[in-house]
Amino acid sequence: MDPVVIVGGGIVGTNLAYRLRDRSRPVVLYERDALGSGTTGDSVAIFVGHQSTPDRRSHALRERAWEHYEPLIEDGTLSFQRIGTLDVARTDAELADRREVTETLSEFGVEASMLEPEALADHGIDPDAVAGAMWTPNDGYLDPAEIVRYYAHEAADAGVDVETGTAVTDVHVEDGSVVGVETTDGTRPAAAVVNAAGPWAPTVNDMAGVPLPFRHNRGPVVVLGRDEPFSLPFVQFGDGLYVRGEGRSQAFAGNFGASYDEAGEFDPADARSVDHEFYLEVGERIEEAIPRLGGAEVVADWVGVRTLTPDGVPAVGETAVDGFHVAAGMNGLGVTIAPAIGEFLARRIAGEAVDPETASYLDPSRFV
Repeated sequence: MDPVVIVGGGIVGTNLAYRLRDRSRPVVLYERDALGSGTTGDSVAIFVGHQSTPDRRSHALRERAWEHYEPLIEDGTLSFQRIGTLDVARTDAELADRREVTETLSEFGVEASMLEPEALADHGIDPDAVAGAMWTPNDGYLDPAEIVRYYAHEAADAGVDVETGTAVTDVHVEDGSVVGVETTDGTRPAAAVVNAAGPWAPTVNDMAGVPLPFRHNRGPVVVLGRDEPFSLPFVQFGDGLYVRGEGRSQAFAGNFGASYDEAGEFDPADARSVDHEFYLEVGERIEEAIPRLGGAEVVADWVGVRTLTPDGVPAVGETAVDGFHVAAGMNGLGVTIAPAIGEFLARRIAGEAVDPETASYLDPSRFV
């Protein structure tokens, strides 16, 4: 029996392999490098109920993903640090927007409230530098490497063939249907192919002749360290800069990167380094608004690559090529929603019923 072939061993690909592990058809996962070495490994791994632009369907995906994560956290399989999110407003206009967002998220069932500037000092923010903030206390961060290991181990134990260091170099299509893949180890037949290749998703789409409007942006991250222990929530600003506590004496400072309209497409394998201007931006923001990070030093840095869609919603489902599915364009939310995406697509591939509203929301054909 020809297998379902999954291209990409990040958090989405391994979760899908995990979801398909008990189905009747065999499953093969190909990862060009090491598991979780792409966008997943570069993630700051926040799980957020917070949304800057609330959407009930996105909220439903987050809820479903948390229903999977929570028991694994409670039994110690996965780790989770609940630190909360502060969505900081620095102007009156931003403050009014945060108030509206707070009301909407509360209607969705998210625990969200507005904090006055004076209350932000307890979270490491200078009250004199901000107008207030939206607070979602149940957000936190996971360990993406730990999640990928768990999914891959469970999938492999159930018989999924997980092959690392093996790149898919072509997708074979005959008469409008997928029939196999070409890899660096040879040709393999396939009943279906799933593009879960993260930043390499546009390349895999091209192999199958499936045009989707994915773009890339770069997300710089610097790791800041202090000798003294400190805590910091996930703090994000309206211009895209964010900081997040990491353990007892470090923090990540990053930027969400260019919007879709300003983003382009590039080779994810190209060398990337953090621009000096970003170091200056982080230093200025610390001096301006985050006194708890005063005196912190840079101990590491990296630049991650995110795959974006025009509407900010992932593309998940079968394409115009029969048997060719995509699960990409996570827009930086891969860690947050991967379990829901994997569950949904596994059901679609197996021919099982799925929620029609979710299917319409994620359908790749909306871009055609």
